[in-house]
Amino acid sequence: MKKEFIRTTGRSVTLNVTAGKIDSFREIEKTTGTVRVYENGCIGVAGCLGEPNEKELTEKAKEALAFAIPYPEKLEGALEMQDIRNGEIIPVPKFIPTMQRFLDRLGELCPNFAFSNKISISHNSTEYKSSNGRHLASSGRKLSIELLAQSRGSGNLFDTGFFWSGDSFDEEALLKEFKREYDAFFVPVDIESGRYPVVIGAETILYRYFNHFVSDMYAAGASLLSGMLGEKVFSDKLTLKDDMNPETAHGECFFDAEGCIAPDRRPALIENGVLKGLLTTKKSADTYGIPNLGSAGADYDGVPETGFHGVYLTETAKSIRELVPGKAILVMIAEGGDVTPGGHFATPVQLSYLMEDGELKGRLPELNISGDFFDLLGKDYIGTVHDDPLKGFDVSAFEMDVEKA
Repeated sequence: MKKEFIRTTGRSVTLNVTAGKIDSFREIEKTTGTVRVYENGCIGVAGCLGEPNEKELTEKAKEALAFAIPYPEKLEGALEMQDIRNGEIIPVPKFIPTMQRFLDRLGELCPNFAFSNKISISHNSTEYKSSNGRHLASSGRKLSIELLAQSRGSGNLFDTGFFWSGDSFDEEALLKEFKREYDAFFVPVDIESGRYPVVIGAETILYRYFNHFVSDMYAAGASLLSGMLGEKVFSDKLTLKDDMNPETAHGECFFDAEGCIAPDRRPALIENGVLKGLLTTKKSADTYGIPNLGSAGADYDGVPETGFHGVYLTETAKSIRELVPGKAILVMIAEGGDVTPGGHFATPVQLSYLMEDGELKGRLPELNISGDFFDLLGKDYIGTVHDDPLKGFDVSAFEMDVEKA
């Protein structure tokens, strides 16, 4: 009989912001434990909330083998590895005063906005052990600022938002960038409908297509990519990975729910335009005879399932100005889009800015943007930039059809 034991702990403090003031906070700490046992081609799972008793969970998992849930035993080999990031971004006792000072300064810089929503700080840790001698430990932290901004007197619930996340806090840099967006918000500009470079968080588009990368859908012939594994399908510039590297996926665990560690801690779906991998578990990989990607997820009391942690696209430029010289559209809020069965993507854009040579020129009216799957990731893919000062996180650019709403 083979066994896996997993213990996870998550702690978060979330501040509620109303009219630029912190009016309440919520602190949550959660620990879970999981034991999986494998015997005669079956899996038994037991999980608990709270500090786990490994011996008790093991007995319950053995009892669960009676359900005869088929699952191959393919535990990884012996390895000792850890990535522990325990340093605090902001000490918890200083979190509220530090963030209130930040909000006060932001309010002074952006007097026509009323800010609401939340700011949170979290710390997560995961430990994995197996009977094969594999022992992994990962911990990380993340600060998330998610502020909705109402333009005073607009009558809307909100008109824009300032969003950022990372594992450090540079107050001056954030204020500078939020002020830049604030200034552009009050400068109305216009464009004609047509084809434009659209700068956007790639996940806004890619998350609509991830079901086509799931191994079960691929094997059933229901994916747009069915039959293309190992083939050159997309742009040479495009490399898409599941980001499990704590350097860029702040707070994420560097190994998956089955103890797998990918090269560079980023399992590759697309590499230089070639479809390299599919979203799998060890069971689906075994069933369909395809390589296991190593990005599985699992509930604390459930069988491993297909997982994905975060979008990582290889950088192709060092700045937005280099990525899209000249005129481009920076999308800030695009909610409500969808994809047809044939792969055509379209979404309304509630807020966007006109850029020229990487500089914000003003706020555009509401737009609609669209494109097709193989074109967006093929001939219409312009590239990706990491950590450009304009946004503070990764953005990608695509040639897209743009129409005024």
